[in-house]
Amino acid sequence: MVVAGIALFVSLGGTSVAAVSYATRAGSVDGKSAVYAGASLNDAAGKLVATNRSGTDKGRLPGKFVADVGRTQTFSKSYEVADNTPGAPQVVSSIKGLGQITATCNDQNTVAGNEDPTSTVTFINGSGVAVNVARRVGNGDGAISVALNQTATQLTVGGSNTFEFHVERDGQNAIIQGGIRQDGRGTPNAICVIFGVVTQALP
Repeated sequence: MVVAGIALFVSLGGTSVAAVSYATRAGSVDGKSAVYAGASLNDAAGKLVATNRSGTDKGRLPGKFVADVGRTQTFSKSYEVADNTPGAPQVVSSIKGLGQITATCNDQNTVAGNEDPTSTVTFINGSGVAVNVARRVGNGDGAISVALNQTATQLTVGGSNTFEFHVERDGQNAIIQGGIRQDGRGTPNAICVIFGVVTQALP
């Protein structure tokens, strides 16, 4: 009886230890705990990462946790031409750590009711330091310059064409590629349409 009692006590004790161990490791996979999608890289180091719970990227893994993969964002906007009036710059895309892309739709025809749209695309350096900028319209010759902080680098597209900016700062690169379509030329209801993608690679 004594031997049987000891055996029972040991077996129950082992079960309790196993239960406590299981409880403390519940939610782990192969011994690794998980962090939520908004965790910092330091908090996520050596752990599993959950996908986004909501938003446009619901169910997807945040790109910041994937090494050597460029971040991408798309843009698509249309603007009505103000007859015989310069258009106001509109923010097309914000580029993390580098600045913004804006677009302006202008009327280059001085005849009332006969709009002839032209588009100006501008990179505004908001990085805090000087950056390298290359730009091109269609298959034309490119231009390369250094943009000081809070200065604008522009290109103008008359008619419909493609455009590209390449911005670089200390090994951080962003390529902005897009197209511009200008509809309704010669009418009182012309519009400018701009669309494209930003690909950003971090050093």
